[in-house]
Amino acid sequence: MPAGIRLQGAYRPGARFPFLYLLAALLAGPALLPGQAAGATGTCRYTRVDDHARVVYVYDGDTVRLQDGRRVRLIGINTPEIGHHGATSEPLAAQARKALQLDLESGHNRVLLEYGREQHDHYGRLLAHVYLENGDNVAVPLLQQGLATTLVVPPNTRAAPCYQALENTARTRRAGLWQLPRYQPRDSARLTTDLRGFAIVRGRVQAIRHSRRSTWIDLAGPLSLHISRRDHANFPSRWLEELPGRKVEVRGWLRPQGKRLQMKVQHPAALELLSP
Repeated sequence: MPAGIRLQGAYRPGARFPFLYLLAALLAGPALLPGQAAGATGTCRYTRVDDHARVVYVYDGDTVRLQDGRRVRLIGINTPEIGHHGATSEPLAAQARKALQLDLESGHNRVLLEYGREQHDHYGRLLAHVYLENGDNVAVPLLQQGLATTLVVPPNTRAAPCYQALENTARTRRAGLWQLPRYQPRDSARLTTDLRGFAIVRGRVQAIRHSRRSTWIDLAGPLSLHISRRDHANFPSRWLEELPGRKVEVRGWLRPQGKRLQMKVQHPAALELLSP
């Protein structure tokens, strides 16, 4: 079994979860449900409850196992990886896992799930926003403490604006991950082709290239951004064509592509314009 944290807490099999307050809110009509809020920050709150569950194991800061055996990957965030099979854990990975564990235990490990539009990833994990029964989103404190970064994977984009606002605040405060060298922006012109893994890169767009299945955005230096044709619908019309000459900040995972580096981009949230 991978390294993780098994959760403890009183629980009676078959016990009913306390959801009468949800029913009361629904019967009240258009009033906001518990866990909802008005305005942009309200997108961190749930819009519906698809399931009630109990978490019994924490793999890392963004993945848990439910009592029924399902693994859940939290939508919208990414936390450092716990090392397996003798591999070294990434910096602050243990802290992120512990923070999630403590948050879940504060709610007796009982959670509400809001499934994503796409409900499973290619590992078979359930994709969901996870909330304590009082409506608190467990992703929020991880972002606030700088123990998670935002990760927008279409079509599961609903909470992205709120998550990004929380990350921006943590980044300004240099909290957690944001004080580490790995999470500081790199100059694309100074990248070396032996780099791998997550990176935030700034650079000027040199050219846009198209193939039958992809669009490539070449930055100064060895980095090309890859956008699949199926992801074009996520970007504003003609936005990509206006990028040449503009400076951008992009985030994602660096991978080798021949003598160059490649980074996959699926959504504008990963590609910020820095110059007009």
